Amino acid sequence: MDKVAETGKIVIGVKGDLPGIGLQNGDSFQGFDVDVAKRIAAELGARQTTFVRVGRFDRASALAEGRVDLVVATYSIDDSDTQFAGPYYLAHQDVLVRKGDIDDIGDLKGKAICAPNTPSVGVVQDRVPVKPVAASDYAACMDMLRTGQVDAVPGEDLILAGFAARENIRYKVLGLKLSNERYAVGIKKGDVKTCKAVSGIIADMYAKGVIKQLLTSYFSKVDFNEELKVPAMETC
Repeated sequence: MDKVAETGKIVIGVKGDLPGIGLQNGDSFQGFDVDVAKRIAAELGARQTTFVRVGRFDRASALAEGRVDLVVATYSIDDSDTQFAGPYYLAHQDVLVRKGDIDDIGDLKGKAICAPNTPSVGVVQDRVPVKPVAASDYAACMDMLRTGQVDAVPGEDLILAGFAARENIRYKVLGLKLSNERYAVGIKKGDVKTCKAVSGIIADMYAKGVIKQLLTSYFSKVDFNEELKVPAMETC
């Protein structure tokens, strides 16, 4: 907040490879996380917002080293040395299927599921015997789901919905809610002032229906029951 007050500028780390959430196109970014970040930046008083692409393994270091001021990048609250404001969305480990094929986790027994290198595969395997089919990433998984090489794709529900929303086929997130993934805004450790301000902005976005509007605009093509209640906020 002090930097924004002094310079009017803010740098925010976002994903660049997640359609509907944080997708890079040239120098620009778009998606749910990006729009949430823009709103937060504006409410903090920023006149110039710069987006920087961050990955799963460098979000914490980007904050600690000062390369970014905030991170809004499907960043689940964890035990790392990061301050978290929010969460701004409560996601879940879930499963994506072609609509009408599978209705519950029991229907996955013996089915082929795509297996990118994510914890989601093990979460499903712990509950029902399935046949994992290795894949390099979610784009490859969607190709296999579209062509019938796999019956389902496990993953975090919002990420699954983002990939599915690009397709012409109607897909369904089963709504199994196999875990809670509390997507929050990453802030440099100890910045309580900014943390409290960002949490207040997030609560206001829920109260004014902004979060619901953004979720509808990005994920309405998918059979997906989004979480619309205000998540329990972390203590700053």
